[in-house]
Amino acid sequence: MLKLNGKRILTERFPNNETKVKDFEEYIERKENILEFKYFNDEDLLTLMFVKERIDEAYARCALFVWYMPYSRMDRKIDGDLFTLKYICDFINWLQFTKVVIMEPHSVRTIQMLDRAKAIYPVKDWVKAEELPENVQIVFPDKGAAHRYAHSKYKNVCIMEKKRNPTTGVIENMQIKEGMVIPGAKCIIIDDLCSKGGTFAWAGSILKDAGAAEVILAVSHCEETIFKGTLLKENSPIDKIYTSTSIMDKEHPKIKYMDVDVASYMNKCIL
Repeated sequence: MLKLNGKRILTERFPNNETKVKDFEEYIERKENILEFKYFNDEDLLTLMFVKERIDEAYARCALFVWYMPYSRMDRKIDGDLFTLKYICDFINWLQFTKVVIMEPHSVRTIQMLDRAKAIYPVKDWVKAEELPENVQIVFPDKGAAHRYAHSKYKNVCIMEKKRNPTTGVIENMQIKEGMVIPGAKCIIIDDLCSKGGTFAWAGSILKDAGAAEVILAVSHCEETIFKGTLLKENSPIDKIYTSTSIMDKEHPKIKYMDVDVASYMNKCIL
């Protein structure tokens, strides 16, 4: 799905399944344009190319906002698999946007491989360090999350440690590595992406057993596979989930979708 300056680009299909992009000349502005990109399938990448080419025909400047960077999991060369994140970054670089803003990249390699790119972390704005009461604790489910938010100035932090089976990659153990839970605290687990949510359910159980009164999960991205896990069940240790519509917008009583002001973030990201 693509939006240009807040207006959705319309597409149709030809009988042979080719993508027909409806012209959007009236959406193109003389000032720098903002193109929002939400990935749902590989067809969206082809549409991105068509749209950028049309904007170039109008001799207009255009910046790109990526809600979730596709193929972020494939962020290195692994025997037997292609390094597809690199190819996607090469493709975006080839389109030559004036700047590229990625919302919470799943991999640091994304920004390293993109030209004129910057990352934003909306969870920091949803959970502002300076506005947190004393009974609120921030929990990072692993060292990666702790490193990602190292400059957020959070206090009362707990960092968890996961141990995976080196062969299967399955998490076999988890514990609080740094910090301790304040009895009766509201714990907010912060991370970038939630899939089925098994890691967060495990972390939530540990926090509740340690004395937490409430456990909230705040993630920038959430996949529909969350509905296949235990995170949304009534007996789940996670009481509420805050996320964005970067990947899905399926409703559930436990899920609250947060606003992301694209124009504001784009204006703040000066390269």
